[in-house]
Formats: sequence, C-alpha cells, structure tokens
Amino acid sequence: MKGKDAVKSEDEEIIISLTNERMRGIPLQYVIGEWDFMGLTFIVGGGVLIPRPETEILCEYIINNIKGKSKPIVIDLCSGSGCIGLSIANFVSDCYVYLIEKSDKAFKYLRKNREKMSLENVTVIQGDIFNVEHLFSILPKADVIVSNPPYIKSSDIPFLQPEVQKEPVMALDGGDDGLVFYRCLCSEWIKHLKEDGVMALECGEDQAESIIHLFKENSFDSKVIKDYNNIDRIVIGGKSDDI
Repeated sequence: MKGKDAVKSEDEEIIISLTNERMRGIPLQYVIGEWDFMGLTFIVGGGVLIPRPETEILCEYIINNIKGKSKPIVIDLCSGSGCIGLSIANFVSDCYVYLIEKSDKAFKYLRKNREKMSLENVTVIQGDIFNVEHLFSILPKADVIVSNPPYIKSSDIPFLQPEVQKEPVMALDGGDDGLVFYRCLCSEWIKHLKEDGVMALECGEDQAESIIHLFKENSFDSKVIKDYNNIDRIVIGGKSDDI
C-alpha cells in the first residue's frame, strides 16, 4: 500500500481494533503480539509477563558465566515466555536448558516460543517450583539456576501502573513481603546445584539485601549487579571462587 492509496476495509477494521485495545490500556506488547529480547523476538500476549530490558543483564551474566564450561546444565524457574532460558540456549549451543513454568496460559507461550526457535538443547516442563520433590526427581543437578520470580508485595499490586496491572498477577505477586519465592529458591533449589553451581536471581528495588541474607543463611557468598538505572537488580549466589 502506497501513501495515497485508500486503506482496505479489512485493514481498517484491524487498525481500529488494535487502536481500541491500546486506548483501553492493553500493553503495546500484547497488542503487537511479540516483543524483542536479547535481539530475539518472543511471542507474548495476555497471561504472560512482558520481557524487560533489565532482564537482559541477567541473561548476559549467565551466558558469560557458562561459556567455556563443558555442556553446562541451566535450570530456568518461573520461565514465563521463556525469554531467559531460550536466549541462553540460543547463544550457548553447548549448554542444555530446562525451563519450568506453572501457569497454563504462560506455558502456552513458552511452548510457542520454544517451537518458533527450534532449539534442540531445551526441555520445557509445566510444574510448580514449590513442588521440589517432584521436580528434583526429573531434573539433573544444575551448573546454573536462574529465575526472575514474582517479587512485588501483594499489597502493592493495586497501585501498580495500569498497564502493568494487565499482566498476570501470578507473575507479579511475591507474597506479603515479596520474598516468598526467594525463600524457596535460596533454601530448597540451592540444594539442586552442582558443587560449583551458581544461582542468579532478578529482584525488585530494595530486595537485594534480603536475598543476600537468604544466601548467607545457606552458606553462599553473593554479589549484586546493578541495572541501567543504578538499582540493585541481580543477585548472584555461589561459592566465592565461582561468582
């Protein structure tokens, strides 16, 4: 279609429909149906968390951490769209990545993105990360466990930006203090790391110190990586020589 051509009626209907969705506060990413992350394009929509630039910092750390290791195993918990685990699998072909997601809606997007990217070094599993006994029985021990879990305090969710409130509560709600998932990760999943394994977690503003304390309780050293706004965003746990 050229600049002076009339818009076809079917195209006009689509444009009006998409415009109305945006006017109702539907996130642009949902309206478009996809979003870029780490230079890759992921299918997204209602029911799955939208990939964010800050999370690329988490991916970049892990990619650099596992390059050079022999066939490293990565477990991505609360995978959502799969943007973290699938990006790692894409850029480190020698690794093997297991992605775990509980939500039915999010898991559909995870499967779509896995199929779209045609990665052979990936397994997707629908499961609850709190059901550790079952998941430990089917997963190998990991060189890296990574997660961007729900971390917003339950009481803060009604006050989030309107567009953020269109994202699934399950992917946002971290319990009364926002730390419910971190307690499970740092006490239970830490046991499923190899001896020299590393856990890398994204967190909310002002949560890093609490996560450092959880790592310390489980005899792990830690370090913090800041995001583009100089906010403590990523907490890495492991033995000092490994992080």
